[in-house]
Amino acid sequence: MKIYIACSTLIVAALIFASQSAIAEPFTIGAGVHYRDEPYKKYDSDEETSLIPIILYEGERFFVRADTLGWDLADSDVWELAIIGQYLEYGYDSSDSDFLNGMSDRDPSIGVGGHVIWKPEKLGLKFSAVTDVADESEGSQVVGEIFYRHETGTGLALKPYASIVWQDEDFNDYYYGVRGREATPARSAYSADDDINFRLGLEAAYRKPGSNWLFTGGVQYEYLGDEIDDSPITNDDAVFSALIGVGYTFGN
Repeated sequence: MKIYIACSTLIVAALIFASQSAIAEPFTIGAGVHYRDEPYKKYDSDEETSLIPIILYEGERFFVRADTLGWDLADSDVWELAIIGQYLEYGYDSSDSDFLNGMSDRDPSIGVGGHVIWKPEKLGLKFSAVTDVADESEGSQVVGEIFYRHETGTGLALKPYASIVWQDEDFNDYYYGVRGREATPARSAYSADDDINFRLGLEAAYRKPGSNWLFTGGVQYEYLGDEIDDSPITNDDAVFSALIGVGYTFGN
């Protein structure tokens, strides 16, 4: 329950900041359908699709970018250094899979940390690090990313990217480990160590010139490290996810 309260607090905070600055800075609110192909054994396919809010806002210091909100410590045409809070969409309910029956639920979390982005022109680099502050995994995740921005001039923007993702022992063990009391003949106890995953993805956004409507989408393929792949509760070494959404921009 506490994670949902934390997520709601982040969303409400974003709306308050955005609405207070609506006259000076536009902000976008909408909704999207998100699909994530979970790696867990016998996972219920109905649980892999969810409706999510879309909030986008760029203020003088404060920003909201989908699952991330932050406060710029430094921002220029080339560099951005910010403190961030990020929703970490991981975990499961034991009822989501017959194979997970008897396991304790693993909840999504809120990570707090920072990022630095180098964005001289179209090609850019991003480094981010967050640690769970919702008392779930108590783990950390570090991401290094290279991306390329391309705008067609007709309202379509594309951003392909590739990332290296390091997750520490606490993070991996919480979401993919099996505690001793959860072990069964078919599900042995397992402790996961830290490891590295790799991501390839594409983000797209379209706004007709002069329109307040924004259409957005994206796909991502994540190759999971051996510490996740070797877990007795997983059966896939990769995760595919996709998002399609629409939003309306106020304050334009």
